Amino acid sequence: MNAVQRFIRSKVLLLTAAILIAAMCLSVLVQSQSQAALNRTVDENSRGLYDVLVQAKAPSGSLMQPEIANGTGGISFEQLEAIRKLSGTSVAAPISLVSRVTQNLESPRLDAMDYLGYNAGLAGTATADQAAGATAPDQWPAAESVLGDESRKYRLTASAVSSDGVSEQTLFKSTAEGTLGKARLVEEQAAGGSSIRIAAPADETGIKFPAPAGGSEHNLFNLSVSLPMAPEITESVVAVDPAAERALLGSAGDFLSPLEKAPPGDARGAGAVGRYLEGLFTNGISLDELEEGPDFLGVKLKYWAPLMTQYQQAKRNGQLTDDSQAIPLIVRSGTSIDLKYNVKIEEIDDAGKVVKDVGTVSRSLDKDYLPFVSKEPFVLSWPGSTDHSSLLGSTGNFNQGLYNPATWSTDFAAAPKYTDGEAAANGAEEKTAVPGEWVTVNRLPEKGANGAPVDQTQREPVDERSYRENLETGEQAAAPLAMVYGTFDPSAVAAAAGDVNKLPLGGYDPTPFTLVKDAAGNEVPATELEPSLSATGLASQSAGAITDYYGLAAARGYTENASVIDAVRVRAKAPGSWKEAQPDVEQLAGDIRAMGLEATIVAGSAREDASIFVPGYSKDDAGKESALGTVQQSWVRQNAAEAVTGSLSGTNITLLFLTLCGAALLTGASTVSYIRKRRSEAGTLRAMGWTQGRIRRWVLEEFGVGAVLLAVAGIVLSLASWSLSTALVSASVLVLYAAAAFFAAQQLRHRDEIDQEPQHDERLIPVDSPLTFANRQLSTNKFNTLSLAVAVGVFGAAVGGLIALLIDIPRAAGASALSGLAAASVALPSILLALAGVAVGLVLTLVTGRFELNAKRQYLGILEAMGWNPDMLRQVRLFENALVGTVALPLGVLGALGIGLLLAPYAALWAGVAGLVAVLCWIPIATKVVQ
Repeated sequence: MNAVQRFIRSKVLLLTAAILIAAMCLSVLVQSQSQAALNRTVDENSRGLYDVLVQAKAPSGSLMQPEIANGTGGISFEQLEAIRKLSGTSVAAPISLVSRVTQNLESPRLDAMDYLGYNAGLAGTATADQAAGATAPDQWPAAESVLGDESRKYRLTASAVSSDGVSEQTLFKSTAEGTLGKARLVEEQAAGGSSIRIAAPADETGIKFPAPAGGSEHNLFNLSVSLPMAPEITESVVAVDPAAERALLGSAGDFLSPLEKAPPGDARGAGAVGRYLEGLFTNGISLDELEEGPDFLGVKLKYWAPLMTQYQQAKRNGQLTDDSQAIPLIVRSGTSIDLKYNVKIEEIDDAGKVVKDVGTVSRSLDKDYLPFVSKEPFVLSWPGSTDHSSLLGSTGNFNQGLYNPATWSTDFAAAPKYTDGEAAANGAEEKTAVPGEWVTVNRLPEKGANGAPVDQTQREPVDERSYRENLETGEQAAAPLAMVYGTFDPSAVAAAAGDVNKLPLGGYDPTPFTLVKDAAGNEVPATELEPSLSATGLASQSAGAITDYYGLAAARGYTENASVIDAVRVRAKAPGSWKEAQPDVEQLAGDIRAMGLEATIVAGSAREDASIFVPGYSKDDAGKESALGTVQQSWVRQNAAEAVTGSLSGTNITLLFLTLCGAALLTGASTVSYIRKRRSEAGTLRAMGWTQGRIRRWVLEEFGVGAVLLAVAGIVLSLASWSLSTALVSASVLVLYAAAAFFAAQQLRHRDEIDQEPQHDERLIPVDSPLTFANRQLSTNKFNTLSLAVAVGVFGAAVGGLIALLIDIPRAAGASALSGLAAASVALPSILLALAGVAVGLVLTLVTGRFELNAKRQYLGILEAMGWNPDMLRQVRLFENALVGTVALPLGVLGALGIGLLLAPYAALWAGVAGLVAVLCWIPIATKVVQ
C-alpha cells in the first residue's frame, strides 16, 4: 500500500489530522469574525464631532480633561482664518469663556388664595377679549379663600437650602409674624360715579420680612407676601461663532440660528435697544406680538418684557452709559443648582404659641429658571390654594421675571487643576484636584430695589471651596445689557456630542462629577455632585448663556482684535472611518502646528473615567478642612482607537495561537503514543531486511500525508482571511506536527528486549484492591502512561492560558468607553474560540486514552471472570485516570501559570486555577467516555 492508503488505514492518524484541520478552520473563522467585529466597533465609534483640537498651549498627557474653554485665550482671529483656509479644513469652530455674571433671583413671594369672584369693575375690561383666552363673566367660579373671615395671626419661616449632592446646608432662615384675613370688595363714591377697590380686613397688620423684601398685599386672586431674596447665582458665558458652531453640531445647533441674525458690533447700543423696547408700549403692541414677542431684526424677542424692566432699572441706577452695548444671548433652559426655597406656615396666638401647623411649602429652581430672564415669577402657594389668575386669559410673555440687571465681571474661573497619581492595571489614571481659595456666597445686595440699604446681618455668608483659578482679562467695560434671543437645552447638545466618542464642546456641555468613594476610601453609592452657587467649585453646570465674539468684546471691553480664542475645534474634510481619514487628519494637524499652535488629534479618541481625589472640600466651624473623597469624571483618552485595536487584536491572535498550537501539541502526544503500537510492524520489516532509515521513511511518509493536508488547509485559510497572523499560526501548527512526526519515528528504533519478569520480586505491587491494580497497570506501561499524562497536562495548561486571556480582555482593552464597547464585541467570539480549544484538547486526550482500550478491556474481562463486580471494575478505570491526572496535575498547573505569567500576568493566578480544574474535570470525563 502507498502512503495515502496506509494513512487512511491507520484511522488514528486520519482522525487526529482531521480534528486538527477542523480546529484550524473553526478557530480561524471565529478569530476572523472577532477581528471584524472589533474593527467595525472601533470604526463606528472613533470619530466625534471634530478631529483636531487647537489651543495656544495644550496640556501634557494622553488623558485630556473636558474643560477646553478655560479663559486663557492665546489664539487670534487671524490664526483662525488661516486655519479655515487650509485645504484639509471642513469646519473650524472657535470658543471662548467671556465672563462671570452674578444675578439675584426675582423676589420670591407666597400666594395665599383669596379669590374674590367676578367683578365688572375690576375684571370687566380684561375679560372683553375672549380670543385671548379670558373666561366669560358668567363662567367665573364663586369666591373662595384659604384665609378666615376674621384676621388670624401667622408666623412665616422662610429658608433656603442648597445641596452639593452629598450634603445640605441651610443658607438662611428668616421669620416674620403678622395677621392676615380675607379681603373684601369695597365700593366708594367718587366724583363722576363709584369705584371698586380691594380692602384688607381692618385689623390685618400684614406680614413684612426684613428688607429688601416687601410686605403683603391683596389682589383679585391672592394675598401675596413678599419673601426674603434667594441667594445670588453666578453663571458663566461663552462666545462662539454661530455659523461655525451650527456647522459643527448639525441640526442640534439650530438653537443658535437667532444669534446669526444679531446686528453687527457697531449697531448694538444698549440705549437704542432699550428705547425700542419702551416704544412698544408707546406705539402699541398686538396680541400676537405679546404672545410670540416683537420682531427685532428678524428675531422674535420672546423675553422682551423682563429685558425692558432690566433696562429701566439699570437706567435708574445709572449703570448704563453711552458706551453700553446690548449683548445677544442664547440662555440655558433650567439649572442644575440644587437650591430649595421653603416656607413654613404656622397659626399662632398672641403669646406666640402655635395653634395650628398650616404646612410647609417648597419650590426648587429646577427647569423653570432661565438666566437673565425668567419664565415666571418665583411663587410658592399657600396649602390648599388654587390659582385662578388664568381666568383673565393669556398675558403672553409680559412677566417681569428678573427685574434687576446682571453684574458682569471681567475676571472668571479657569478650568480646575490636577496633579497626576498612579495608573491602574488597565491604564486608568488617578488624579488629585488642587484646591484654591475659599469663596464667600450667600450675600444680600447692598441696596434694595428702592435704593435703600440692606441689613447684611440678617444672613450669614457661606464659604465654598474654589478649585478654579481666578483669571482676569480685558478692561472694565461699560455695563452691558443682556438681550435674550432664545434658549438651549444642554442635555440635547450633550446627546448630539455622542457617547463613546464624545468630545468636549466647551462650556455649554458640562461633564458631571460622580462621588464613588468617601474620604476614607470606602465605596459609596454613586452620587452626582451638584454645581456651586459661586460657579468656582469643582462641579459646574452648563454656561448660563452663549453669545458671539462681538458680545465678548462688549463684555470684556476690547476695542481691537485680541487673542481671545481659547480653543478651535477643527473637523477635517476627510470622510470615512478613523483609519481611512488618519493620514489626512495628521497632515491637517501638522499644518496647524506649523502656525505655532498646539494641535491635538482627537479623532480616534474616546471618553474615559478619571478617578479624582478631592482634598479640602469642606471645613467645620473650627476651620478644620475635610476631604470629599474620590469622584469620577469622563475625560478624553487620546489614541484610544489605536490602543484598543492593537491590544485586542493581539489578544485575538494569541487566543488563536494558543488554541491551535495546544491542539497540535496534543496531536503530537497522541501520535507518539499511537506509534508505539506499531513496533510489531517495524520488527517484521526489520526481519525482512529493512534498515532503520527505511523504516523511519516508511512511517514519515504517512505523516507526510497529514502534513500536506495541514499545509493545504493553512494556505487556504491564510488566503481566505488574508491575514499574516493566520499564516504564521498555521505554519507553527505545521512545524509542531512535523516535530511530533519525527519524534514518533524515533520510537521505532530497534531495541533488544529480554523477558526478565521475575517470579518472586519484592518490587512487584501486590494486587489487593482496585487502586493497587490500577497502580500496577500504569507502572507496567510507563511510556503510555507518561504520554497520556503529558497530553492531559498540556490540555490543562492550554485551558489555563485560554481562561487567563479571556479574563484579561477587559484589562488589555483599557479603561475608555471604546475599550468596553470593543471588549464586549469580541467577548462572545473569544469565548467561542476558547471553548473550541478546550473541546479539541479534550477530544484529543480522550483519543490518546483509547489507544490501550483493547488491552484494558482484556484485563478487565479477566478481572470480571475472577469475580470482580462492576463497581470494582469502575473503580479500576477511575483510579487509573486519577493516577494519570495526579501525574498531569503539576504539569497542567505549572504550565497554566507559566502561560498566564507570559501572556496575561494579571490573570496568572486564575490560569493556574483553571488548569487545576481542567485536569480534575478530565478524570471523571475520561472514566465515563473511555470504557
